[in-house]
Amino acid sequence: MHTKTCASAVKIYLFFLFISLFAVSGCGLDVEFGGGGETDNINVKANETIIGIIENVPSKYGASSFVVRASSIRGENKELCCEVVDISEDVEFSIEGDLDPEVELEIFESGNESSPIGRGRIDIFPGATIEIEDITIKVAGDLGYNREDIDITFNGEVSNNEDCIDGNGEINGQIEVTISSEGKEPELITVKLDDTEILREDDPMCHQIPPGRKIEIDGKLTNDSKTVKATIIEIE
Repeated sequence: MHTKTCASAVKIYLFFLFISLFAVSGCGLDVEFGGGGETDNINVKANETIIGIIENVPSKYGASSFVVRASSIRGENKELCCEVVDISEDVEFSIEGDLDPEVELEIFESGNESSPIGRGRIDIFPGATIEIEDITIKVAGDLGYNREDIDITFNGEVSNNEDCIDGNGEINGQIEVTISSEGKEPELITVKLDDTEILREDDPMCHQIPPGRKIEIDGKLTNDSKTVKATIIEIE
């Protein structure tokens, strides 16, 4: 009988302890069950990715293979990030690393890497993937590509959609999107919506992309800084 009384007392004590934890948690004690909290823009990748194809090279390099190096440019600082080797003309390459906010691409002839035969810079957003399909190595040593032909994909959160305009099955105008990723300052990107589609929506409306909504942008770079032209928006 004494054993049963003790067991009952323990159960009552544990019950009130459990209740007290809930009461205290509302006053500064953060009690979690089943995992941690959410983070902003959880789908923003840690690194940036560049996919490219070397389409044209000076004739003297026609039979060569190449090394592509990527360095991050932050203010006056240049830091080598990563490289890919034995890249042939007209063959796609992919390079990934911490490249935001600006990347310098340098192309070397394999086996002769003392100085680049081509060099160029391009801005890139946190966690973004860019595709440059027609890289040209010019005789003067510059890399040639049309910024408005560069595809870019990234995730972010809508911060302003006041300039978004409804259309007949399309949206126009522009919105502002914030990209936030761990360890980096948030970046505000202007997204132009010229006949832009919302993925999986037959009749897209601007109210479907209100401030606070997390989205994925698939579009093109423009000649304006931190500005893209969207073709598709996927709403999470």
